[in-house]
Amino acid sequence: MNISLRIDDETMTRLDRAAKALDRPRSWVAMEALDQFLSYQEHFTRTVESAVAEAEAGGPFVSHADVMAASKERSKARGK
Repeated sequence: MNISLRIDDETMTRLDRAAKALDRPRSWVAMEALDQFLSYQEHFTRTVESAVAEAEAGGPFVSHADVMAASKERSKARGK
């Protein structure tokens, strides 16, 4: 299946640079980029949905005060 899209000159230059560096066609590089983006989005969506389900089921939760205290401890340990 084919699609067409418009991209700006800078993105086209980057695409061409990547294709040349990889010795692959521009379409292959574009498909790889699209596949990686979609895989990340799918993973992110599953992770968020899982976290929402866990929250809706009652936790576990960490209080804001506990998070802030741990953050301050980490900052102290780093010397900040």
